[in-house]
Amino acid sequence: MMTRSLGYPTLQSNIRKDLCLTWRNISYTVERKVNGGSLRAIFGLQHTEFIRLLNGVSGIVNSGMLMAIMGPSGAGKTTLLATISRRVKGEATGDVLLNGKPIDTDQMIRISGFVPQMDLAIESLTILEHMEFMACMKMDRRLRANVRRQRIMVLLGELGLGKCITTKLSALSGGERKRVTLAVQLLTEPSILFCDEPTTGLDSYGAMTVVKTLRDVAASGRIVICTLHQPASGLLDIFHEVLLLSSGRVAFQGSSIDAMKFFDSLDLRCPPTFNSAEFFVSQLSIVRGREAESYRKVNWICDQYEKSKHSQKMSKLIDYSCFMDSGELPAIFSQISLSPKDFKKARTLTQLRWLTWRTYVDYKRNSASLLLRFTTYMFIGLLIALPYMNITGQALNQGGIQNMQGLLYLVVVETVFTFNYAVFYTFPRELPLLLRDIASGLYDPTPYYMSKVIVLIPGAIIQPLLYAAFIFAITGLKGGLLGFVYFALPVVVCAVSASALGLFLSASFQSVNTASLFSVPLDFLGLMFCGIYLHLGYLAPGIAWLKYLSQFYYGLEAVSLTQWPLIDHINCSPDPEEPCVSSGREVLEKYGYSPNHYTMDIIGLLVIFGICHFAGFLVIRHRSRKEPVY
Repeated sequence: MMTRSLGYPTLQSNIRKDLCLTWRNISYTVERKVNGGSLRAIFGLQHTEFIRLLNGVSGIVNSGMLMAIMGPSGAGKTTLLATISRRVKGEATGDVLLNGKPIDTDQMIRISGFVPQMDLAIESLTILEHMEFMACMKMDRRLRANVRRQRIMVLLGELGLGKCITTKLSALSGGERKRVTLAVQLLTEPSILFCDEPTTGLDSYGAMTVVKTLRDVAASGRIVICTLHQPASGLLDIFHEVLLLSSGRVAFQGSSIDAMKFFDSLDLRCPPTFNSAEFFVSQLSIVRGREAESYRKVNWICDQYEKSKHSQKMSKLIDYSCFMDSGELPAIFSQISLSPKDFKKARTLTQLRWLTWRTYVDYKRNSASLLLRFTTYMFIGLLIALPYMNITGQALNQGGIQNMQGLLYLVVVETVFTFNYAVFYTFPRELPLLLRDIASGLYDPTPYYMSKVIVLIPGAIIQPLLYAAFIFAITGLKGGLLGFVYFALPVVVCAVSASALGLFLSASFQSVNTASLFSVPLDFLGLMFCGIYLHLGYLAPGIAWLKYLSQFYYGLEAVSLTQWPLIDHINCSPDPEEPCVSSGREVLEKYGYSPNHYTMDIIGLLVIFGICHFAGFLVIRHRSRKEPVY
């Protein structure tokens, strides 16, 4: 049995016990879109306003300390945490220094961990599976698998999770989820740990347990900084220091006892039976209906702090830390340790393998929804096939042309719609997790996107193949075994290309509703040029090229070419005045289809598949770089 006595020299050497993290004059402004209506929102035409979330914030914390950043909602707590942890995406002014030396994003990510407020993860994984995935992504690839597993088991044991390693994340309590997230960040033995509201959603006992765990983490020589919103009574006393924020300004930094003395000096006294944390927050809150008065009070408190001895003391400590002798800098800043040889990230193929495994496990454990979707698809196939049962078993007449072409049309359209809309949820559901993982340097957008494609393709091949076989057998379509192969191929390729277009739309919009809304005109345009509603041979030159953008055109022409050339004779109407289409090739001409376009149709669908996936990947890569994560 593994115990806490197990040692990991290669990991433990990363813990520094002489660090001083300083931030000075931090200001952060964001652009926000002002809602101008849904139509303006769709086309990105909203007005832009600039909002300052942080205004000249400074602070300092040393190794072995547990600090709480506290304040009312909208005070800038999470923004400050993300800024000093170098994980915010945007332009922040001011300095973030470690032992007096500026630290960039890559360096900070290398030596720190960030426990987010929202526990984003793939819910269907067990604790052990989630930890193994994160260990492979976060830890040096030169470490053997048994070393990673040993590290995982020790951490889970220390955090009281050893008995539930096979429990799915979705079945964990709030406190257990927080401890799992903490365990993930401790995998690499970070010297600095940032926690965004680790007690939110927990009862008082669970919150106390988590904060005591964080204090133990700090006692090992780390810097631990947390944001808190509404801490339970007595919770604030566990922290070494508290940093109070309001409206983006510092209202106090120091111990909770000194904070109480400072507010007493302002004649703002906390009642004896009142929770001190709630008292601080209440004094710094903006009261609805009394906004102007509240802002004046908050600015007055912040101004008084800047004049106080507590602020002067912090200013001296910050100034001193900014002029530390370069010889005191920790080894993490040496050119050798920061070279690529120092840390080996998981290779792209390794990332792809683990991401594909994670996606596959998630799909497998949510098989009920997949089975329901497949059953619905096959049931619709049955509804399509029954009216056309044994359609080729009798002599074909002029009315039968519409029946046959209607069957082929429904086969293609149902397949495209099913596989296009089935993947709309893929990226909107996982995008927050993706952005956070990529910002943390966990993996790259390329293997992530490829993993989705790899897992989707087998289903997009097998399901339409069974669907095509089902319909082919019931309706008695012509061609035998070889004819079935030629019939099923465009149906399968339609499904694959439709899923590619669906992934592109899924990647491009933040919600399924918006993606669905945007897909309606695309589907309408594609259906218009599929050959059923317009004669493709008589289109105006200016719009004739639009048919080459339609999956429905390629799919319907290809399946039509598998049946109509095999029909040599079609009975004419007894009425000599009615027009007569007497052969399958004349039917193809009637709809504007070319008998030698089968290969071109397959290639056209594959081109749509490639273009849509490439465009979807570019959108995901762009969004992962540009969108804010915290």
